[in-house]
Amino acid sequence: MKRYGNLFEKIIDIDNLLLAHYNARKGKTHYSEVQEIDKDPIFYCEQIQQMLINNTYNVSNYRIKEIYEPKHRIIYILPYYPDRIIQHAIMQIINPIFESTFISTSYAARKGKGLHEASYKLRQYLQDKSNTLYCLQFDIQQFYPSINHNILKSFINKKIKCKQTLNLINTIIDSNKLGIPIGNYISQLFGNIYLNELDHYIKEQLHCKYYIRYCDDGIILDKYKYNLINIKQLIKTYVQKICLTLKSSTIIYPSYIGIDFLGYIHYNNYTKLRKSIKLKMIKTLKHIHIINNPISVIASYKGWLIHCNGETLYNKYITNNFY
Repeated sequence: MKRYGNLFEKIIDIDNLLLAHYNARKGKTHYSEVQEIDKDPIFYCEQIQQMLINNTYNVSNYRIKEIYEPKHRIIYILPYYPDRIIQHAIMQIINPIFESTFISTSYAARKGKGLHEASYKLRQYLQDKSNTLYCLQFDIQQFYPSINHNILKSFINKKIKCKQTLNLINTIIDSNKLGIPIGNYISQLFGNIYLNELDHYIKEQLHCKYYIRYCDDGIILDKYKYNLINIKQLIKTYVQKICLTLKSSTIIYPSYIGIDFLGYIHYNNYTKLRKSIKLKMIKTLKHIHIINNPISVIASYKGWLIHCNGETLYNKYITNNFY
């Protein structure tokens, strides 16, 4: 396996740091700290460059925020300068290295992929009705908080040998005592790296033809239920070796009852919006007049509906009310 060196010089290159700033600022130009950097980006990027060269960078203190939708999570937030710029600078150099190792049906936090692409792949799989009669749906309990630092570092070391780059990455990994913080830009890459060997195990050793993973949610389809029973146990054993645990909600069921995945219920011949999202949409649109940014809310629900068989809902709750 090829290992990459001489990456640190690319990370700290002033052009890479400037690009990191311009990428990190997208959608955040109204932030006062971003506006401050925009006054003289070269100056601030040179400050970051010296910080990294002199090995004086330490991850800033996290600001913690609790969110409750779509589920309860604790989000860790770092300052824009220097932390978010540095994480973008690292990602721009190392992401292509790891991207080339990922399987094609891993969909989270990857360019050209995403939630809807994963949903369409599942629909494609379900067209092979005779071989997708049963579904194993697995989820990992407290995935990001459970990531073991030493195991993650060992996976990264398999592809990177540049010591300065590894030291910088390790500084970010060790900035949180347990697991990897949800909210760090680089955490999504860390998550994909951590589960990459599981992906290859499922595809290449367990020979699962119909497999999709989105973050820590996985779908495996098979013709026979007993195959999936055996696969489930093997996956459970495998993830335990990397300090993870399958959720008790990991189940095997006939695919014809509908596969609830990524906000949609998937059947062989059609796909509908998950009921909880549908009900929230109806409730929200009824009170759209009191929402601060109604256009973005309407656009969001349009985005959900155009990617499923949601024409009736679209016409009833959006077209008839807003157009």
